[in-house]
Amino acid sequence: MLMLCSGIALNAQEVVQYPLPPLGTVATELPLMPSATMTPGYWIVGSHASPQSFDGSAPVFCPSVTRYDHCVGFHQANMQELTMSLQPGVPVCIFCHGSFVSWQDVLTESVETWKWLHHACPDQPIQMIHFSWPSDRPRFSPVIQLDVNRLGRRAGRNGFYMASLVQQIPSECPICLIGHSHGTRVIASALHLMGGGAVDGFVLASGPFPQHRLRAVFAASAMDHTWLNPNERYGRALCPVECVLNLKNSCDPALFIYPLRRPFSCGALGYTGVTRRDRDQLGPSGHKIQDLDLTEDIGIGHYWPNYFQRPWLARAIRNYLFFDEQTANP
Repeated sequence: MLMLCSGIALNAQEVVQYPLPPLGTVATELPLMPSATMTPGYWIVGSHASPQSFDGSAPVFCPSVTRYDHCVGFHQANMQELTMSLQPGVPVCIFCHGSFVSWQDVLTESVETWKWLHHACPDQPIQMIHFSWPSDRPRFSPVIQLDVNRLGRRAGRNGFYMASLVQQIPSECPICLIGHSHGTRVIASALHLMGGGAVDGFVLASGPFPQHRLRAVFAASAMDHTWLNPNERYGRALCPVECVLNLKNSCDPALFIYPLRRPFSCGALGYTGVTRRDRDQLGPSGHKIQDLDLTEDIGIGHYWPNYFQRPWLARAIRNYLFFDEQTANP
């Protein structure tokens, strides 16, 4: 079997393979029955076979695609099947996980996230893609802080692959990007690239690409609160997006120690929120990003289940998910 990588063919035996659970075994774990407006499944698009260290060469997206069907379970697919399945006009939600997430975690949490979103507005259809990047912690790694820094840099590079995925979605589909922890860095990097910025010295290839309506939701955002400001690392991320909802938690223990990863580091966006000084620097773009303080609701939780186990939270962000026109505020 060959995996096509933007015109480059790689032998499947030469790339990392992640085993899928036996077909038909997962459906019994999902009590939610599809309604008339509910899509019967979702997609997982992985960048595990794509270069994670650019080393002077341009990044090439080599997507691996997995399909989850309610009555079948997980099975391998491809990008053509994914793009052909998308219904014009129906919103697409692309979720991106954070660091220290295994492939088994992706399989489990993607199902729960899919149910969580559909429970928010059962009468409104939405199409879901779970974007997965290699964020596992190496075995026997002695210093977790070094792993956090390494995976943070990798998350920024995976913005290229997230942007490439967005470019393959029909322009008729509005897109909501939801990220957790370092997953918000993947999204910020992708938006920055789509806004004309550069990451690690590379920019997106020029060409006639679809223009989408874009919205984003950041949960436990593990990036400096200044990075969306003009001339900062992702200073063009707010250019292509209509609005961003930042879920802030000032009791998050992982984000509390975030500044310790390097000297003179700023606080995390998911911990401090957008500061008054940030808004002054953002100018007119500042109205695009809003904070929703979940400190009392989430407390000391950081991991993604702390969020998707709260049905009310999905309803609170429904205007970003379903592109309700009355307001983009929860």
